[in-house]
Amino acid sequence: MESILADLADRVHAKACLVLTADGMVVAGKVHGDYRKDVIGALSSFLILATNRCLKGGRQGHFGQIVLHATHGKVLIRGFKEYYLVILTDQFSDKAEVEEAASEAVAGLRRLATIDV
Repeated sequence: MESILADLADRVHAKACLVLTADGMVVAGKVHGDYRKDVIGALSSFLILATNRCLKGGRQGHFGQIVLHATHGKVLIRGFKEYYLVILTDQFSDKAEVEEAASEAVAGLRRLATIDV
């Protein structure tokens, strides 16, 4: 997982790339600068749970992806299996490029998360 996240971070010039559970527990991650995995995990968990609660209330099911545009950056959260990929980029990143890279990373992460018996 670490190598997939490191490649993803390099490809999209991400500030952070993490895999976490819905409750915010960090499974793997690549973080640049003074960002903290635990803080990113906690904030992402809040977004995941709040979004799913709102969608459930409207009978819309669970989300596939969240993209949050903020003043100083973007956050992409994409669900796969029981995990979530979180990517933090700067505000100038190309959304389509990040989404394409996220799709490729999730494909690799899905393979790692599958156990064949």
